[in-house]
Amino acid sequence: MCATLLGVALLQPLGAKARSDALQEAIAGFEQRGFVIRREHPRCAEPQLFGLYVRGRREVVVCPRGNQLGTLLHESWHAVQSLCLREKPLLGLDALLPRLRRRDRLELQVLYRPERWQREAEARVMAREPLDRYLQTLDRSCTAAVPEAPKAN
Repeated sequence: MCATLLGVALLQPLGAKARSDALQEAIAGFEQRGFVIRREHPRCAEPQLFGLYVRGRREVVVCPRGNQLGTLLHESWHAVQSLCLREKPLLGLDALLPRLRRRDRLELQVLYRPERWQREAEARVMAREPLDRYLQTLDRSCTAAVPEAPKAN
């Protein structure tokens, strides 16, 4: 019994460290792509706020609570939607619906206007993607959005 409890106690810090390492890896990936990730912001004093995307800029705030990696991925996807996809959905409803959890569906119905539902659902789905796949999708979405420079005659 003591060995089991000791093993559990030793595993918990490793889990926290792994989460911290994954968050740092994600932050580094976003910073390499020109994003600014803030860990402090006056709005973080709001008890229900986990993070936010600063509209019009490649800036995301991740408050020091909850699943910070999930918050980073979710809010960063809102930046991609706004800056790169120009508010057009990447994923259609047929791709989103099977990937939404029951709780997501309930929250979307209660907390969001119908015209915002798909945008929010897409951010929730993308936040659950493995980091490498997420960053590849971000790169494709943002590269495709950059208009080509006019050619000289």
